[in-house]
Amino acid sequence: MFRVLVACTVFCMYSCTVLEERSGCPCYLAVDLSKVDKSIREWQLWLFAGDGRLVFKDTIYRRSYTAPYVVQVPRNRQLQCFMWGNARGATILDEANSPSTLLLKKEGLPADSLFSYADTIDTWKEDGLMRVIPRKEFATIDIYIYGWAEIDFEAEMELVCDSRGFFVGGDFYPDKVSVQMQLKGIDDYYTHFSGRMLRQPDTENLRLSLMLKKKEIDGQTGQILVNQDIPIGRYLEENGYDMQSPQLQDIRMELDYSYTNITIRTDDWEASYEIEEEI
Repeated sequence: MFRVLVACTVFCMYSCTVLEERSGCPCYLAVDLSKVDKSIREWQLWLFAGDGRLVFKDTIYRRSYTAPYVVQVPRNRQLQCFMWGNARGATILDEANSPSTLLLKKEGLPADSLFSYADTIDTWKEDGLMRVIPRKEFATIDIYIYGWAEIDFEAEMELVCDSRGFFVGGDFYPDKVSVQMQLKGIDDYYTHFSGRMLRQPDTENLRLSLMLKKKEIDGQTGQILVNQDIPIGRYLEENGYDMQSPQLQDIRMELDYSYTNITIRTDDWEASYEIEEEI
């Protein structure tokens, strides 16, 4: 028995300490999440070898952000790391254990507040370090409707997008999807709706489909006040909205039907357009 223990000890010493041959030894990869805001409740972590083979997968919760999360991985010249944060109730995770894994937005619902991180790491060494800087993959769109303050109306409003989600590596999944805008508040002057969209390949085909009508009274269908498609994508493109920005900007839109005017704002710019009512 003693001889067996000695032999095992010698084997381990030589297999992971001899400088000439260390390919069989693991790399201890530290994932540094100290720059991640705790509003991101958890991260899904995927590690793939250069040939697309899944090496490691886990969920990292925010209680672990203060200290590096260390994982033991095989040595690899190009270990691909993909991370997605806040993939929750509005995200379908089509798990394939490969780079073809999909994260898709559920139809109709506002998107989750998704964040991502991607990197390629050389783990052909004893220790590796990966500092996570989150990439914001969603934009909140707030819409304020003016001009119908004295009318009790209801709204059907959805944002139509070209892409429903992402492959785990970040490429877009080409499938149209709609985001239902939800009522957030009613003021004396405006009605506020809000929703979230995921990052899109570009702004070209984004459109807001809007119908406003008086509420039904005594079983009688309410009169349609507005029925139109607003080319929000064109307005964003004309003003240089950067759909590739690592920190995707939120959007505020004001529709004033007293003056048939639409105003769009982000942190960087503001633009106004005249709109025509379509019934």
